[in-house]
Amino acid sequence: MKPFDRLSTEVLVDNPWHRYRRDRYVQADGSPGEYYFVDMPGSAAAIPLFDDGSTALVRVHRYLLGRDLWEFPIGGMKRGEPAIDVARRELAEEAGLVAADWTPLGGFAPYKGVSNERCWFFVARGLATVPQQLEPSERITVHRLPLAEARELVVGQEIGDGQSMAGLLLLDRWLAAGGRP
Repeated sequence: MKPFDRLSTEVLVDNPWHRYRRDRYVQADGSPGEYYFVDMPGSAAAIPLFDDGSTALVRVHRYLLGRDLWEFPIGGMKRGEPAIDVARRELAEEAGLVAADWTPLGGFAPYKGVSNERCWFFVARGLATVPQQLEPSERITVHRLPLAEARELVVGQEIGDGQSMAGLLLLDRWLAAGGRP
């Protein structure tokens, strides 16, 4: 066996959102090791850009933090679900928006030492309003504002949403390469 080959895996907790697993694997020195992690199918988010260059942020109450955060619409994937489908669904459900044009921005690993989750971001353009469809566990308000102001809100929070911050970096890379709202 080579270093980092998996010897076995065990699901310790399984629920609709994630699994908590323990893998036994070969460490770099050849000895057996254990790795505990959150096994998640992934997540996807939309950065809505209106024709005038403004965007929409959602103000989301986060139960675990006991506070509201400024975020882009984002949600978890089910196993095998395409990221673009999740981004479309979350934009409609959380922000009450649908988009005619979608551009992938890229992805990142939000909790690389704790989870195998990958998060995917998309720019959503050609926007139209639809009714918001919140789940009973969600308290979300929608705010349309200039992109510069949205950036200040997302980055300037005392406790910020790391996924939305990373989404801004992916957006900046896209804009620098010639992308346009």
